[in-house]
Amino acid sequence: MKHLLARKAAEYIREGSIVGLGSGSTAKAFIEELAKRVREDGLTVTLVSTSVDSELKAAEVGLDKYLAPLWAVDRIDIAVDGADELTRDRLFLKGGGGAMFREKVVDYRASTLIIIAESHKLVDRIPARHPIPIEVLPAAWRLVADDIVKRWGGKAVLRVCQCGGKLGPLVTDNGNYILDWAPPGPIDPALEDELRGIPGVIESGIFSKRRDAVVLLADERGVFEL
Repeated sequence: MKHLLARKAAEYIREGSIVGLGSGSTAKAFIEELAKRVREDGLTVTLVSTSVDSELKAAEVGLDKYLAPLWAVDRIDIAVDGADELTRDRLFLKGGGGAMFREKVVDYRASTLIIIAESHKLVDRIPARHPIPIEVLPAAWRLVADDIVKRWGGKAVLRVCQCGGKLGPLVTDNGNYILDWAPPGPIDPALEDELRGIPGVIESGIFSKRRDAVVLLADERGVFEL
């Protein structure tokens, strides 16, 4: 399903486009399909990435010469990204892979945002099955966690690295920590801005401001637009 979605999303890319590369397994499938289009159709693009992981994937499939730092472009024509959860009114939850800060920088600036996801990620409310990730200044993580729980309830825990034998907190590409917050119920989209107002919060995985996004979903029947 991921490659069906990726193939469909790659059809949206035009010659000369500046393309934002999302993060996560579905976004990686898109990078692979985009590489095929570049090879087979002679497409020329400029790529800006939302994570080191996606940059490495782009290099792996031969797109490294098209990569540019975010500061070097004056626009982003189209971004293709995944989501951990999404609702029908296009409220997205992202950041399971820890890349939501750069994802938001890219996704919010793109003229066209395409979200690709398997249909089981469509939910009635957010959060449904995943906590809300919140990137925080390392020195402030406990203060931020206490502030969030006192104000909204639930439980906020520091995300610990689960890979490669590295002990301690997971560190983002930006050198920060992540809190995973399980609120007591569904969230209001306004929470995106309210969380950002807490000193020490860098960004959250709540994406509420791209209601114009093109959402492509896939199930056993194929790809369809929400």
